[in-house]
Amino acid sequence: MNTLTTPEVSVDTDVISPKDTALWDRYLEQKANTKFLFPLEAAKQLNVSELELLLASPNSQYMGTQCSEVLQALTEFEKLECIVRNEFAVHEKIGQIKNLKLGGHTGLAIDVGGLDLRLFIGRWQHMLTITEDAKADASSQSSLSIQFFDDTGAAIAKIFLRDYKSESINQWFNLIEQHTMKAHSDTQALINSLQPPVAELPWQLKKLNEEQTAKLQKKWLGLTDIHQFYIVISKLGIDRASSYAQAPEGTTYQLEPNAIESLLNLAQQQVKPIMTFVGNKGIVQIQTGIVHNVKRIGNWLNVLDKPKTDFTLHLNDEALSQVWCIKRPTKDGIVTSIEGFDSNGNTIVTFFGQRQEGEPEKAYWQQMTATIIDQHLLTQ
Repeated sequence: MNTLTTPEVSVDTDVISPKDTALWDRYLEQKANTKFLFPLEAAKQLNVSELELLLASPNSQYMGTQCSEVLQALTEFEKLECIVRNEFAVHEKIGQIKNLKLGGHTGLAIDVGGLDLRLFIGRWQHMLTITEDAKADASSQSSLSIQFFDDTGAAIAKIFLRDYKSESINQWFNLIEQHTMKAHSDTQALINSLQPPVAELPWQLKKLNEEQTAKLQKKWLGLTDIHQFYIVISKLGIDRASSYAQAPEGTTYQLEPNAIESLLNLAQQQVKPIMTFVGNKGIVQIQTGIVHNVKRIGNWLNVLDKPKTDFTLHLNDEALSQVWCIKRPTKDGIVTSIEGFDSNGNTIVTFFGQRQEGEPEKAYWQQMTATIIDQHLLTQ
């Protein structure tokens, strides 16, 4: 049996907050009645943040606020699994954090085909660790994770140790001990300090006037780098979906929501690599590679490629309110993407063809997206 002994961590028991066992018991009761109930969904049902819910777990320890320091330390591990999700998509990838560069507000860890991350590190505010040994048996390892949250208690990323050599496990627990020793132990005060989440309204088209529309279209056609697009829409005070609806003719195509399932199936059939982006307000994780196994389970569309590429995608495509195919000019030629939004206008998932900066877009991706447009163009 693969059991672990968690090192003793010295804390001042006079100030440590007791676990909210009543909250955790309500979660376990919900979980027993609902198959595949994940903490994000459970926290919503219980009207608490995910951080507050997980702090109630008997297996969790708060690790403080030095997220950049811990993220840097995690680059020393050879095999991690990073799980990034928003409300309707979960992106799981096993690899090593390489080429990590962190600034005050942003960061990145570029490893095409591996753990490929874009970080909005200014939003990373809290950490906890969860050590679960209950599921360990001859074929299943213990679950060791460090999880990162924003100032509202919403999860940003969850990183699991997937290298079970004794030296790696010892190094993992040393990292945890170093930060739990420094962490403030009054978790109730922490919970009270969390910011309330911003209430989201259903998406509505932000209609530009004639002058603004002309400016958007001129700037769009003059793009030389895809990242310039975000500056353009920010200056116009417009969201992405609204900009797609008012873009130059022939540059955007609204698609039926089931276009994404067709795209994944086509990528699998053609054995061509694509780039899959899933993110939230604190991170975007990118998978680059061939799609091997697309499978629907209920209302979740899944890419179950862990045996081949260490990658898994879970997409609740019933939540797709809008899907667009977008063509933007760059100095390397047109770059095409397919992007799905929820009913509040938040991006759920985005796809590109495999491409390195400085290279033109591959013909196979242009043909693949053209097929999807032909099959799924939404007629108004």
